[in-house]
Amino acid sequence: MKTFYILIFAFLAKAVVSQPLSSEVMDFGTNPGNLSLFYYIPKSARPNAPLVLVLHGCSQGANAVAELTGWNKLADDYGFCVAYPQQHFPNNPSHCFNWFKKNEIERGNGECESIKQMVEYMQKKFSISKDSVFVTGLSAGAAMSVVMIATQPAIFKAAAIFAGGPYKPGNNIFASSGTMVWGVNKTPEEWKELVWRENPAFKGPYPKVFIYHGNNDPVVNVRNAKELMEQWTCLHKADTVADQIDSTYMGKNDIMRLAYHNRDKQEAVVFYKINNMGHAIPIDPGACKNQGGKGGVFATDKGLYSTYHTAVEFGLIPQIKIEGNSEVNVSQKNIEFKAPMLKDYAYEWILPKGVEVNGERNSNSILVNWNTKSGNVLLKMMAPDGCWYYAQPKQVIVSKP
Repeated sequence: MKTFYILIFAFLAKAVVSQPLSSEVMDFGTNPGNLSLFYYIPKSARPNAPLVLVLHGCSQGANAVAELTGWNKLADDYGFCVAYPQQHFPNNPSHCFNWFKKNEIERGNGECESIKQMVEYMQKKFSISKDSVFVTGLSAGAAMSVVMIATQPAIFKAAAIFAGGPYKPGNNIFASSGTMVWGVNKTPEEWKELVWRENPAFKGPYPKVFIYHGNNDPVVNVRNAKELMEQWTCLHKADTVADQIDSTYMGKNDIMRLAYHNRDKQEAVVFYKINNMGHAIPIDPGACKNQGGKGGVFATDKGLYSTYHTAVEFGLIPQIKIEGNSEVNVSQKNIEFKAPMLKDYAYEWILPKGVEVNGERNSNSILVNWNTKSGNVLLKMMAPDGCWYYAQPKQVIVSKP
C-alpha cells in the first residue's frame, strides 16, 4: 500500500507554492504525534475567520498540497485561513499520516491529538472561529481527515474526503491497507459503533461529510466510499437511500451527486460519484475564479474545480440564491423562480426533465409548469468577462397528495 502512495504523490514533491506558508511550528502543544504545522493567513482574513485544515498525502508535504489544491488563493479571495499539518520522516518513511495505527488514531493520542492541538493553537493565535473549522484531504490525508471527525466531532463543522474510506477499516496496518485496495463490508451500525466508542458522551451534531471518489480508482477501491457513506449516514441517523440524486450534476455527464438527508430533511452526507476518473482530484483548468487545478496523471479535468466547489459546500464562498417555492404540487403551473439582476450578466436556467417553461428562458426570472417529480432548479450566469458561475441550486420537492 505504501508503494502505491509513493508512486502517486512523488510527482508532487517538487511543487513550488505561489503564496508562501508560515515557517514550521512544532511547539503548538504537547504534540504527541511529532507533527509540524504550517499555515496561511491572508491579508483579507476577517475577525473570527473560518479555518480549513488540509492534509497531504504520502510522499507529500504542506507546500506541495497547498500548490496542488489552490486553497491559499481562495483564502485570499474570501478571507478564511488555512492550516497544513505535515508528517515527519521518522514517523513514517513514506511521509504518510499513520491513519492505520491504533495509537495514532484514537481520541487523545498520537497524530490525531497533535492535529487537534493545531486547531486550538490557531484559534488562540489568530482568533479563529470555533464554529467554522473544516478538514479535507486526499488519499492518506483523506483517511486522517476521517480520523479527525471521528475522534473530535465537536471541533469540525464539515469534512471533504477525496479517495478515502471509513474510520477504522481494519485492526492493523495490513488489514487497513488491504481494505483500501479491496474494500471491506460492514453494516452501518458496525461502522457507527467504531466512531461512537471514541465519543460515547457526545450529544451534538456530527460533521457534515462530502465524499469525492472516482469509479475507476485503482488505489483506494470505490467500495470504501460506499462504506464511508454508510458510517456517517448512520451517525447522522439517516438511511442509506439517497434522498436526492443529480445524475448529471451541474450538467456534467460524469458526475453524480447523491445527497442523504437527516431527520430534519437537511443534507448530512453528500457523495460525488465520478465516472472515468481514477485516484485523482477533479479539476477545471481556466482563468475564472471558479476554475483551477493542476493538470497531471492524478488530476483529472472533469469541468469541476473541486477545491472551489468544496469551499462552496463548506459555506466559505457566498452564493447567489434562487428565490421561489421549495415545495410545489404535482403538475403545478406558473411557478416563478428568480435571482438578482446583475448588470451585463447572461442567464441560463437548467430545469429537471419534464418541467416546462412559460415564456422567457434567458433572464433572471422564469415561469415554469412543474411535473410529478422532485428536482433541482439550476441557474448559470455568465459574467461580462465570459466566466460562468452557478447560483446555489434550488431544491424543489413535490408534495404528496
